[in-house]
Amino acid sequence: MTTPGNVQAVNINDLKRYAPEARVNQPLLSSKDLITRMNCYEPGQITPLHLHPDDDEVVFCVEGRGAVTFEERDGVPLLPGTIVNLPAGLAHRIEAAPDSRMVVIYTAPAGYTSVRPHPDGTISARLPGEQPG
Repeated sequence: MTTPGNVQAVNINDLKRYAPEARVNQPLLSSKDLITRMNCYEPGQITPLHLHPDDDEVVFCVEGRGAVTFEERDGVPLLPGTIVNLPAGLAHRIEAAPDSRMVVIYTAPAGYTSVRPHPDGTISARLPGEQPG
């Protein structure tokens, strides 16, 4: 039996990039069903409050310290080895600790949507840097 599809492998240590103005978001792997991306944060950088209306997301902390935070519930600390499942529709942000670089990898369905909720109840388009790659 032949299994269709390509085997993909990357070494994230070769791909880590940081920028002083904002976290760096870049693609790692993709298939017809899933995408995997990496965010590299300088101390105190964030991914702004956003949600994925129709898709779950899994976030894995590779290095550093930070948190996944929410509007109306306690945050989840991120330490190396922490993995967090975020259900569809749950607004969240990701924040590096003020004294720590942080690297997270996240996986979501291919074609996922990230939108930013506003206090007036409206929702904006996809967040910059999170287009499927």
